[in-house]
Amino acid sequence: MDLSREQLERYERDGLLMLPSLFSDAEVAALLKATKEIAAIDHPSRVLEKDGQTVRALHGCHLTNALMEKLTRNPRMLRPAEQIVGGDAYVYQFKINFKAAFGGDVWKWHQDYIFWAKGDGMLEPRCVNLMLYLDEVTEFNGPMMCIPGSHRHGMIDVEALRSRGGWQDNVSADLKYSLDRETIARLVEEGGIVAPKGPRGSVLIFHPNLAHGSAPNLSPWDRTMMILTYNSVANVPVPPGELRPEFLVSRDARPLASSEAALIS
Repeated sequence: MDLSREQLERYERDGLLMLPSLFSDAEVAALLKATKEIAAIDHPSRVLEKDGQTVRALHGCHLTNALMEKLTRNPRMLRPAEQIVGGDAYVYQFKINFKAAFGGDVWKWHQDYIFWAKGDGMLEPRCVNLMLYLDEVTEFNGPMMCIPGSHRHGMIDVEALRSRGGWQDNVSADLKYSLDRETIARLVEEGGIVAPKGPRGSVLIFHPNLAHGSAPNLSPWDRTMMILTYNSVANVPVPPGELRPEFLVSRDARPLASSEAALIS
């Protein structure tokens, strides 16, 4: 599946692009079932909310789950990524962000690329996020809020919070690199705020320098999102120090080959 010229221009202008209902209910149901099974397993790649019980995020699921690995090569995900990064791509990160009903905590305003540049040595933001909605996203269940056009400011350098838990600081409610109030106010005055909503199976494509965040989920409805970050094979990070875990940052930078096989049989 290729993006049109108009879609690519919209992505370049806004830093985000919504593709509604890209995957079927049956495909999403299979992915959600696998997600819940993985979430029930205690593993270092599983991150919990502050209550120590509610699952906040899972990482690297494509390394152990065949269905999720197949998703990374599905042309509905891979081809748009290749168009945006300008050639062959590989999965740099695979994560599932939960925002559980009544318990999903905040994600502070931030950009993604700063974590990868400073933590992993990624040279350029020649990568892209594709977020697959595994639940319907509404105005009530903590939709991701984005500031259109904020990616055009590049990486906004901010002072890191003092490290407490290693790589976990990058995925907790207290993010290591979050944008301050003055910066957000300035960016919003320029670009406004949008909260892309849609049925499950929709895909939101967004730039690694797009400023985004989300409020707690106070509703009785879960909000589960699967995020595939594709990086150009010409942009493999050069780590500045100790490597982060492989489930967080892929070591395999071989270009992915698109698979036309059905996601589920």
